[in-house]
Amino acid sequence: MTHLIKSATRMLLVLATLGLTAGMAVALPSSLPSSDRLDFVVTRNGEAIGTHRYRFTRDGDRVKVDIQTEIDFKVLFVPLYRFRHVSQEVWDGDKLASLKSSTNDNGEPVRLEVKAVDEVLAVKGGETVEKVDAKAVPASLWNVVSVKRNKMVGTVDGAILKTQATHLGEDVVKVGGQSIATEHYRVTGDYQRELWYDRTDGTLVRVRFTASDGSQVEYVRAARGAKPLG
Repeated sequence: MTHLIKSATRMLLVLATLGLTAGMAVALPSSLPSSDRLDFVVTRNGEAIGTHRYRFTRDGDRVKVDIQTEIDFKVLFVPLYRFRHVSQEVWDGDKLASLKSSTNDNGEPVRLEVKAVDEVLAVKGGETVEKVDAKAVPASLWNVVSVKRNKMVGTVDGAILKTQATHLGEDVVKVGGQSIATEHYRVTGDYQRELWYDRTDGTLVRVRFTASDGSQVEYVRAARGAKPLG
């Protein structure tokens, strides 16, 4: 009888451990579109100047996000500004595991590498390495968790940005003739953006900000995949 009791006890402990392990499984991040892609048209004062794309790949409990931005600003067909940005993020649930980006900012190359180490993110831009709380999120904005944290990491130069988000209420954004119910936020501090996220699935719908030259720049989700420039 004693042997049976010990065996039963061991079995219960094993089952409890398995249950705990299953309960601790990392949930996939929110804001993942069912199509595994988001496409945006970039406009300046209402004129299209580029594209911005996200591609999502689920890998077990992780999600890989490939991001590509292409901007060409011209006046009377004369090129004034060219921007190319490629990055890949890896997320564990609502935390960033790693980020690598390569940027050509009007002829100036910039590289960035971010990696989660214990409870911090090691941010390497150039020869310097900075550390920030692992709950900081990249300023790629696709994940609605961006408005729930108070620190971001610049995805081009790795700058540590202190931010605060204010919920401005519900709003309707038109995408390809379709009206999408959204939650509207304003991010202030070291990084300033207005953001709209789909109320149904939390996906990013629209981004708006004022550029350094005073122009209004918007990223508006395309109804279909936008073609790359150049």
